[in-house]
Amino acid sequence: MSQAVFAILFGMGLTDQSIFGEALERGQFGLGVIDARLVVASRLGPLSQWLPPAGAPACDAPLLTHMEANFAELRESGEPMVLPSVRVGDEGPRVTVSVSWSENARVYVVVTAPDHAGEQIDRLMASDRREKQILRQQADAAAARLRAADALYRDIVESSDDLVLRFGPDFRLVFANRAAASFLGRAQDALVGAAMSDLFPADGAPWRLARAAEGRAVFEQTARDAKGRVVWLAWEVSFLGPEAGGEFQAVSRDVTAERRLRVAQEKAQEEARAAAIANERLRIAHDLHDTLARSIVTMIAQARLIAKKTGDPEAKAALAELDVEARQGLREAREAIAQTRAARRENVDLRGVAKEFEARRTDIVLTLDFDAETPLAPETETLFAAVLREALRNIELHAGAKRVSISMKSSEAGAEMTIEDDGAGFDPQTPTPGHFGVAGMRERAALAGATLEMESAPGKGTRIRVETCVGAGR
Repeated sequence: MSQAVFAILFGMGLTDQSIFGEALERGQFGLGVIDARLVVASRLGPLSQWLPPAGAPACDAPLLTHMEANFAELRESGEPMVLPSVRVGDEGPRVTVSVSWSENARVYVVVTAPDHAGEQIDRLMASDRREKQILRQQADAAAARLRAADALYRDIVESSDDLVLRFGPDFRLVFANRAAASFLGRAQDALVGAAMSDLFPADGAPWRLARAAEGRAVFEQTARDAKGRVVWLAWEVSFLGPEAGGEFQAVSRDVTAERRLRVAQEKAQEEARAAAIANERLRIAHDLHDTLARSIVTMIAQARLIAKKTGDPEAKAALAELDVEARQGLREAREAIAQTRAARRENVDLRGVAKEFEARRTDIVLTLDFDAETPLAPETETLFAAVLREALRNIELHAGAKRVSISMKSSEAGAEMTIEDDGAGFDPQTPTPGHFGVAGMRERAALAGATLEMESAPGKGTRIRVETCVGAGR
């Protein structure tokens, strides 16, 4: 690594040599230096190998093709240029590229960083395809088992992993298979006579739906098993008719994993749509710059040239007025381009996030208490929205809560948000393999300089409180 490059970096106040070199070698980021002639001066670290070698034109790189005008605009405005997320090569990592101009060093600095969000979207989509294949295989296997069923009804239902129950016209249990008894943690004989609404509480008396729905009802509900775990059960209830004594048969299976997959899939699709919108807005911004803004600049230059050559006072006055109007139009065009580039990708409105959850989960009573003396700073609003989204997602997938309350208050001294539910709860000190939501909330708060407290215990619900200790309003 050349000392000349480090001299530039030290002049920019980036980092010391040892730490900088280690981060480069580990591929935590890459650094390129392009001189004012758009010739590569240096490329450091594996992530910067997409740049041409030192001494070659920078715009020979596929990511920078035909971007000479963009570099000129960057140099003039001083605003960094961020390229859309791309994958380097067929098997290379997904990265984001940021280009800035150093007036002191008179060079462009190109920083390449791994795009972990993009990689996660790719992994989620691949996981989605695998899970769908597994679910199709499971569905095919279940259909094959049903086709192979014989008249030995009790033997079949006793060996089934699904919950199978029969109840009479009074909606009291007359039979439960071993899987149902194990789920409820009670002996099969002890379950006979129990009310279905007591064993599997649900709003709207769904057990009565089968008779009204011409003999069959299908619905989903949350339930708590004998170990206290909250799961989602998909029920199919059939009215067996008068010939069977007016009994009903209810068959249920655990669809918790499928619902979690559905939520993860929806999240990945939302992120993919947001990324596509951001890329399209960036493309539009480039088109505006390359067409409208460039045409206005050309018009200004031509008008000024004509004004210098003409001796007609009226023409000079008209051209001067045209120059003023054109420069105003150029400013407005550049403002429009900047606004197009700066589109936000996630909803950070706390009430909006809460209302989206309420619309999805009409079975949960949601209470909001917002007391904002001053508006939230953008970084605080972004943090609170991210924590709220993750907390509500966990409640939806794991808690089985009936009530959720969200409170937020802010002042010049700071802001705090509290989320409480009456769900299953958990032990925050016990790691859960494959689940990173709680850790992600803590990391977001720490990076934002905020405090996040979490109180929970099995069967006791969960309370999350996040607080910023700086001014919440600006």
